[in-house]
Amino acid sequence: MSDFLFELGVEEVPVHEINKILGQLEKKFREKLTNNRVGFKAIETAATNRRFMIYFNSINEKADDIEEQVKGPSTKVAYDKDGQPTVALRKFMEANRIQAGDLKEIKTPKGLYAAFERQTEGKPGKVILTGLIPEVLGELTFSKGMLWNESRVPFVRPITNILALFDNKLIECEFAGIVSSNLIAGHTLLSDRPIKVNSFKDYCEFLNKNFVLISADERKKKIIDEIVDVEEEYNVRVQPDQKILDDYIYNNEYPVLFSGEFDKKYLELPAEIISTFMINEKKLMPAYDKENKIVNIFVGVSNIPDENKNVVRGNERVIRATFEDAKFFWDNDRRDDFPGLRENLENVMFHEGLGNFYEKTDRLASLIDFLVKETGKDHLTEDIKQAALFCKNDLITRMVREFPSLQGIMGGLYLQEVGEKDEVRQAVYAHYEPKGFTDAKLENIGAGILSIADKIDNICGFIFKGIKISSSKDPYGIRRDAGAIIKIIKDFKLDFDLLPLIRYAAEKFMDNYDNKQARTIVDITSVTKQLFISRIENIFKDTLKFRYDIVNAVLDRTETLFVYRVYLKAYEISTIMQADSIQHLVSLHKRLRNIIKKTTHHTVYEERLIEKEEKALFEVFKESKTEIEIFISDNKYLPACSRVLEMKPAIDKFFDNVLVMDKDPEVRENRIALLQRLDELLSRIADFSLIVE
Repeated sequence: MSDFLFELGVEEVPVHEINKILGQLEKKFREKLTNNRVGFKAIETAATNRRFMIYFNSINEKADDIEEQVKGPSTKVAYDKDGQPTVALRKFMEANRIQAGDLKEIKTPKGLYAAFERQTEGKPGKVILTGLIPEVLGELTFSKGMLWNESRVPFVRPITNILALFDNKLIECEFAGIVSSNLIAGHTLLSDRPIKVNSFKDYCEFLNKNFVLISADERKKKIIDEIVDVEEEYNVRVQPDQKILDDYIYNNEYPVLFSGEFDKKYLELPAEIISTFMINEKKLMPAYDKENKIVNIFVGVSNIPDENKNVVRGNERVIRATFEDAKFFWDNDRRDDFPGLRENLENVMFHEGLGNFYEKTDRLASLIDFLVKETGKDHLTEDIKQAALFCKNDLITRMVREFPSLQGIMGGLYLQEVGEKDEVRQAVYAHYEPKGFTDAKLENIGAGILSIADKIDNICGFIFKGIKISSSKDPYGIRRDAGAIIKIIKDFKLDFDLLPLIRYAAEKFMDNYDNKQARTIVDITSVTKQLFISRIENIFKDTLKFRYDIVNAVLDRTETLFVYRVYLKAYEISTIMQADSIQHLVSLHKRLRNIIKKTTHHTVYEERLIEKEEKALFEVFKESKTEIEIFISDNKYLPACSRVLEMKPAIDKFFDNVLVMDKDPEVRENRIALLQRLDELLSRIADFSLIVE
C-alpha cells in the first residue's frame, strides 16, 4: 500500500464555503478512485480558509486488474461445415490479437458463442491521479466563483499552490494555470517562505513548526480551553455560538485568544446593542456575570499571539468609538416619535419594482389578517397587525442606519421605550428570526407569525420579479427564508395549508405592481410550492435525518401544502419503521398499486359484490374508514396505521380467494373500485409503496 497527499492552497475562502468544498473534495476523490478501481482504506481531511488537505494513508499502488470474457460470433457463424474458422471469426481473432487456441465455447441464453478470457492490467495509481486531480478541481461548485488569472477558470478564490504526492513522489499536474509542486506555505504572518514537502510526515512537521494547526478539532480545543482560562480569570461566562466559533476555527490557522475591557458607562446601553455589535460587526464575544448580565469585558480570537497587546488596544479603541456613537444614536432616537416614523417609510425602497417599505408593512398587515385565521391565532390579530405596521420603522433610526444588524431588535427596544404592549414589541423585536432552519427556536408566537408573513412577502415578491434561485445561487436568501418558515411551522406546531397564504401574497403583487415578467397567480404559486417541496425534502433528509424513502412517501403532492403534517407523518412513520408492521403496510400498498395502476376511477356498488370475502372486506372497510379518517384529521398517524392493519385478515382473504380481473366487466370494475378506495385511504397517510423494505 502507498499513500497520497493532496493540498490545495488558496487565498482566504469565506467560512461558509469551507466545509462544502472540503466535502466535495472528499466525495469526488472517493468516487473517482473507486470508479478507476484504485482501492484505499483510510482517508483524512482538513481545512482552513487558506488550504484544503486530503490524505489517503492506505491506497493501492495501481488499479485492480480486470478479467473479462470477450464474446465473439456465434458458433454457427464462427465455423464452416468442416469446422474451420470463418472470415467472421478470423477477423475477430485479428482484432483482439489472439490465436485459435485462446478461444473457447460459451453457453448463453441465445445459444453457443466463441469467446476468450482477457486480462487487463490496472494503470499505476500515480498515472490515474495525474488526470484525476484536475478533473476533481474542475467539478467543484461554489456559491460564487471569481475569475482571477489568465486561465479564465472560475474558482472560489485564487489558487496559490497544488501539492500532490503519491508514495512521496510528486504528481505532475496542472489546473487553471497552476502547476503542482512540493512547496507549501506556512502561516501567512508567522512563516516567511514556502517549504519543500516530500512526505506526509514532512507536511505535518512543517505546519506545526510554522504555526499552522491543520486539524479543526485541535484548533477548536485550543480556543475552548483558552475561553475557560478567561472565564476563570475574570469570573465571567463566555458563550460563543456555533457561527462565531466556526469563524474563529476556520479563519485562524493558529488561533490565540485575547481579552480586553471597555468603560462601564457604556453598560447603560441595552445589552442587545453591545452584544450584537461585538458579535456581528467585530467578531468578538461578550462576557456575562453569574446573573447573566453583560459586563465590560470582551473576548476575541486572533491569528497571531498578541504579546504586545496591540490587537487588544486596537479593539478597545474601536469599541470605545463605536459605543460612543451608539450612545448618541440611542439617546437621540428615543427623542423621536417612533410610531410616527412609519410615514417616512414611503421614502425607503423595499426593492425596485416591489414598492417601498410603507407599502410592504401594509401588505404585512393584510397577510397577518389572513394568517391568524389560518393558524387559529385570532386572539393575537390586533397586536400582530400593529406589530406589522411598526416592524420596519427602525430602518429610519440613526442606530439601524449605522448598524443594520440591529434591525428588528431596535424596533422592539424603541417600542418598549414608548410603552407599547409586550406582545407588539416582542413580535417586532424578533420578526427577522430565525434566519434559517438551523437557527434557535423563537420563543414568541407573535414574532413567529410576523416572521412568516414577512418572509412569504419576500419570497413571493422576488418570484413575481422573476428572480431565479438554485442550490448554489440564492442572492436574496429565498431558500433560507423558506427554511425559516418551515422551522417556525414545525416549532410552533402550526397546522395550516401554506398555499392559500402564498396565493394571497402573490395577489398583492399582481394587483399593485407592474408585471413585467407576465407572471400569473398560478405560476407564482406553483414556483413557490416547488421551492417549499424542495426545501422540505432537503431539510428532512439532510438536517432532520429522516430516511429518504420516508420523506418521498410523505411529501404532499396534492393541491395543498400542510408542512406540519408532512413533518408529523415523517416522524411517526420513522417510528413505525422500527416495528415489523411496516412490512405489512408496504407490501399491501405495493400490491394495491400494482393491481389498480392504469385503471380509471370506478364506484363501488354493494349489490355487485358476489363472493363472501369481498363482501366481508367491504363491511370491514366501511366500519374502519370513519375511525381512520378521524385519526388522520387529528394528525394521529400511528393509530391510523394500526387501524389499517386490523383490516389485514380480511384483505388477505380477499386476495387469496377472489379473482379481481373477473371476465364480467361490472364485477371486475367493482372489485377494482374497492381496492381503489383502500389505496386512497392508505395514501392519505403516506405512499407506503415508495418505502424500501
